[in-house]
Amino acid sequence: MRARADNPLAHALARLIAQQTFDIHFQPLVAIDRAEIFGFEALTRGPADSPLHSPLVLFETAAREGRLVELEKLILRRATQRFKALGLPGQLFLNVTADTLLAAREHVSRLAGDLEGLGLPTSRVVIELTETRPIEDLAQLDGALAALRAHGFRIALDDLGEGFASLRRWMEMRPDFVKIDRHFIDGIAQEPLKQQFVRSIVEMAATSGCQVVAEGLEQEPDLAVLRRLGLTICQGYLFARPSATPRAQLRVEWSGRLAAEAQPRLLQNDEALPVAQGAITTAAQLARRGHTVSPQMSCKAVVDLFRLDDQLLSMPVLDEQQRPIGVLRSLHVMKRSTERYFMDIFARRSCRELMDPTPLVFDVSTPLRAMSDAVANLDERLLTDGFIVTRDGAYFGSGRSSDLLKAVSDLQVHAARYANPLTLLPGNVPIDNHLDRLITAGETFAAVVWDIDHFKPFNDVYGYRIGDDIIRLAARVLTQAADPQLDFVGHIGGDDFVMVLSSADWEVRLARVCEAFDAGVRSFFSAEHLAAGGYVTLNRQNQPTFHPLPTISAGAVLHLPGSVENSRALSSALAEPKRVAKGRAGGSRFFVDRRQPGARALQAA
Repeated sequence: MRARADNPLAHALARLIAQQTFDIHFQPLVAIDRAEIFGFEALTRGPADSPLHSPLVLFETAAREGRLVELEKLILRRATQRFKALGLPGQLFLNVTADTLLAAREHVSRLAGDLEGLGLPTSRVVIELTETRPIEDLAQLDGALAALRAHGFRIALDDLGEGFASLRRWMEMRPDFVKIDRHFIDGIAQEPLKQQFVRSIVEMAATSGCQVVAEGLEQEPDLAVLRRLGLTICQGYLFARPSATPRAQLRVEWSGRLAAEAQPRLLQNDEALPVAQGAITTAAQLARRGHTVSPQMSCKAVVDLFRLDDQLLSMPVLDEQQRPIGVLRSLHVMKRSTERYFMDIFARRSCRELMDPTPLVFDVSTPLRAMSDAVANLDERLLTDGFIVTRDGAYFGSGRSSDLLKAVSDLQVHAARYANPLTLLPGNVPIDNHLDRLITAGETFAAVVWDIDHFKPFNDVYGYRIGDDIIRLAARVLTQAADPQLDFVGHIGGDDFVMVLSSADWEVRLARVCEAFDAGVRSFFSAEHLAAGGYVTLNRQNQPTFHPLPTISAGAVLHLPGSVENSRALSSALAEPKRVAKGRAGGSRFFVDRRQPGARALQAA
């Protein structure tokens, strides 16, 4: 296509395409739960001295000049070649508009062949649908996506929350990844409404078997909130800017910090096991290999299978890449088969005619709690059908709802005895056992009792769910401040925690808890309450009462050999310093009672 002489942008575009003078930069997606790079997104940059240097200007010009598909094909080829040449790990995310997907529908086999020639499996390539342009032919788009999946590609929906009907597109596409638009990520630590939006997306993703990616992460407080909300993959300047020659691994400081933060509790003590040995905790442990069928199987063959086995309640339908595309339910299949003329018309047709295209799917790593929440929202008639478990998008096995409910019940019974079910930190039994062991052994350690101040008014104003989030924040701050090789953290119940510190710098660690809690808790408050330093509620006499924002306070005792006989006596000794600490004003704080032989004076910190 010839560029118009009176249009400098069109002329620059024609030169860029002819000479292929664009650059490919890569930005990492980080798996914050595993402290490693999950993959890279390929991003295009025009020449630095060109009016098309900005990606927005470049692609808008290409679309206006009718050369968008041509440009994107060149970019896809260059991006895959550079990704392979640089030896980058993980998944490669490629941005593609619907225009290019529709144009490439008939050429997917060629693309897969080109990647095979590079030694890059299609299973490592994620086609990221951008919605900067409206999608006019939904049926053809669905066909293009099906063709990509049939060849092993994975699908991502970009900029969720922006663009053209992206929530509806999510439900129709059933992507492997959903990327939340940066608008909802930037500043999330300060905006409860954004937090609620992201929490809802994470909950929806858990029921559809897709993974959520947070884009545009730039601030550490936002990272802390995203982790608390259950996000496991993040992308943004906080970790790395796009680069033509990116690092293949996380910077050491980030990998170390993320690995430490990924530990939700301290389990180094034999007495502090929050989960019973052999207990079921994830979807993988509930999965069993069972009957599956391909969409090529006829309706008659499926009906015959269900007739021959009255114990067979459902069967997943898998594509050529072993990815679940639907489920066949015995009751539905047998009912349809008895309808007048159904078998006469559909007997030889694909079993898709009988398939439910929206099965309940969980990734192997999905925890029991998320699974239980999803099943609780199902239609009761579907509970007997169970669920499908996948690993990297491919079929791993099938599970029964009855097994899930039993596993949840078993875990709750065990947790009630040994661990707090909200934080999974060791509960009262392992706390007492650990203290008694140290006391009997004559160890020197600091025993600390923490309590969240002004917690009940906060619960009344913001609700119990946000209150639970503050309790989880306290648990995370405490575990991060402790040395996993020397120290112990337990959750007594409610907003009360215990630390048992054998570290020599234990007072520094207590100060670190106070600082981290005060910094982290700010994300839970509205701007109005932050500015006022609290909020007003009605007391039991129906009178307005001002309540300060929550802080955390602690009473501590330095235990020396022979100081007390057992954990019960130590618990009594902690009551006084805890009372003193709570009576002091200001931010989070702790108070140490050093009244041991040789040190009788009370000292405050």
